[in-house]
Amino acid sequence: MKRFVFILLSFVWSFQSPGQMFPLSDQYLNNMLAINPAYAGCDDALSATVLYRNQWVGFDDAPKSQIFSVHAPLNSDRIGLGLNISHNSIGIYKRNDLMGNYAYRRDLLNGKLALGLGFGVTLYHNAWNDLDVADAGDELLVNNPTTAVLPSFSIGAYYYTPRYFIGFSLPFFLSHEVDESNGKYKIRNDFSSYNYFLTGGWNLDLSPQVRLMPALLLKYIPNHAVQVDYTLQVSLKDRIRAGMGYRNKNTMVALFQCQFNDQLRMMYSYAFDFGNLGGYKNGSHEIGLNYVFSYSHRVRGPRQF
Repeated sequence: MKRFVFILLSFVWSFQSPGQMFPLSDQYLNNMLAINPAYAGCDDALSATVLYRNQWVGFDDAPKSQIFSVHAPLNSDRIGLGLNISHNSIGIYKRNDLMGNYAYRRDLLNGKLALGLGFGVTLYHNAWNDLDVADAGDELLVNNPTTAVLPSFSIGAYYYTPRYFIGFSLPFFLSHEVDESNGKYKIRNDFSSYNYFLTGGWNLDLSPQVRLMPALLLKYIPNHAVQVDYTLQVSLKDRIRAGMGYRNKNTMVALFQCQFNDQLRMMYSYAFDFGNLGGYKNGSHEIGLNYVFSYSHRVRGPRQF
């Protein structure tokens, strides 16, 4: 029964992906480049992050994601370059994204404003041969491509100071959908299918050793319900960070982070659905590492967001 459910989800994901929410990590605060190209270079150092997400534990063929990103500022400090590679799978459906990022930064008031552009390719692969079907000649299977390679673009803006940040982005704003007449993927530019992301966060010092860090992520697709992620974390001596998050679809997220030194950071999160499906799955796990290779002379320590 579980396999049947995820085969059905695979079809829905494949054909309706333009109307779905963009796949997102619970650790987006530690890998902002994945959703906003303007973040490239904002760590003021060569920074690399790797994340692994195992979603809906307990279901067969459940969604899994692997993300790798690396970015750094150029010598001029006004330009940032980045690379984001991701792999997402659910059932027979697999998607690979390779995205280069360019950001231009300028001083503004007490912080910096960055404008960014992402450009790359998306590779789709549908393993139809893995399905057990009664009718091998079913047009639903025959008329769908096994692989497709299509261009992808992202745009964004990011403003940050030592105390707060705010960002706006449209990741992967070109829609990729299947043309029912020939079964091939096609590109569609439709503002009603864009993913609009708004992020914001604030650092509040409670004492020299304790910092409160609320953050918000708003995701919007026209004609769909708005999804909001609320996060509240406490940082101790800028080394240990722990907190909770709530997503307005009956999901709670526990977050933990350890900064071993100025270069190495480890992140872990556990998300639990307490809605109708919560009793059928064991939550979602996500683990990641971030390594900063070297700092510029103006940076005294690792960024907190």
